[in-house]
Amino acid sequence: MDAPTEDPMGALCRFAVETRFGDLPPDVVEHAQYTLLDSMAVLIGGSAMEGVPAIIDLVKARGGAPESLLPFYGGRVPAAEAALALGPMPRAMDCGDLHEEAGHISEYVLSALLAATGLVPRVTGQQFLTAFVIGQETLVRIGAAYGVISSAIPAGDCGGHYILGAVAAVGSLLGLSREELLDAQGIARTMTQPHTMAIYAPATLMVRVHHGLVCQAAITACQLAQRGITGPREVLAGPTGLLTTARWDTRPEFVTADLGTTWQATRITTKRHSACYFSHSSIDGILEQMTTHGFSADDIASIHLDISQSGWLAVCEPVSEKWEPRTVPQCQFSLPYVVAVAAHDGRVFVESYSATSRERGDVRELMTRISASVDPTMTSWGARVTTRLRDGRSITTEHNYVKGHPDLPLDRQDYIDKFWACVPYSAMPLPSGVGEQLIRDVLSMRDVQDLETALLMPLTPPTD
Repeated sequence: MDAPTEDPMGALCRFAVETRFGDLPPDVVEHAQYTLLDSMAVLIGGSAMEGVPAIIDLVKARGGAPESLLPFYGGRVPAAEAALALGPMPRAMDCGDLHEEAGHISEYVLSALLAATGLVPRVTGQQFLTAFVIGQETLVRIGAAYGVISSAIPAGDCGGHYILGAVAAVGSLLGLSREELLDAQGIARTMTQPHTMAIYAPATLMVRVHHGLVCQAAITACQLAQRGITGPREVLAGPTGLLTTARWDTRPEFVTADLGTTWQATRITTKRHSACYFSHSSIDGILEQMTTHGFSADDIASIHLDISQSGWLAVCEPVSEKWEPRTVPQCQFSLPYVVAVAAHDGRVFVESYSATSRERGDVRELMTRISASVDPTMTSWGARVTTRLRDGRSITTEHNYVKGHPDLPLDRQDYIDKFWACVPYSAMPLPSGVGEQLIRDVLSMRDVQDLETALLMPLTPPTD
């Protein structure tokens, strides 16, 4: 009889509890600091966006143990409640990072970790950064093995794996044993299910609130495991494992391949535009064409966009909504809207979704001349942009890698510039010097002695 094969989650939990800061290669540390700065930027920028104040009101009304700081709004609340409040913030701008096969990454990890700091007497920068990388690595490996973008989304499933990365990060920060972390992941597995594309289409505030619920559940799973609650050990493999129950072929071997030596977290893409990433190749495409060929939005007769099936489901369906979006989430997930905005303004960012911007006549008129179709030959995130100009010219370009992709990465200054672009949208105006200090601390996170003092207190209003 063959010996039972260990569930891949067993190896991931061993990796999580054994990895120390000294095990992280210098390039992994540098990348993690950049993605942490980017995640803090979009957390700040999304801190006042629609839905967040209502969740803050709920969390404060519930009360409870004063464990974790609530940045921007003040006070301390239970760690799991802080996670519910923090989770939607970095997602709200739709400008956080993601992996091209695993989906959104650091938004989940950062929110869960910041909330969990209230459960530890003192968290150093090295501890926090290590847990951050562990969460990213876990989420990338499981999501890529699951085939979130290439297989799940075309099947109407946007993945149920997000909580597993958040649990790995929080478990590392709290110092869970391997057995406790296995239980926490088993508990989390009982809460995962194929997350339907209803999260995204039709677009509602659940696009961002979903993150808060995931982070809240991740902290709860770890706290339950610490108290002896057990969970099933078939998390990824076996008859009931996440990878086994998928309706398409998955890649279980990817979860553990070269684990600890090849760092998949460095393959995360940083977004420059405040819009669903399935739109970014089209946005970059029209902007590149305008720069190269010297035309303006007024010169455009029509734009046609060939995209993947996954892209179509996220930003073109239902067609009636995507070509007539009204709410902020609807506009963020509307391919014709963001391409029209890009053509007129040269960028797509938070201001693109103000009440006034959403009703602009020039944008709405151009949208009527934008069409799209599915091309099975396109990469998941790619786009072919065909622009016909009023002077008779027709320009066709294909775009597979956007600026911010790991093969076309941002540099240090790009990350800093994006941070400053997000700051004006903070729920709490940053006092003089706070932004500069946050940048310095994040980019030298290995030297930070108290994470709460460095990252949370500067963003928290003083109590009366």
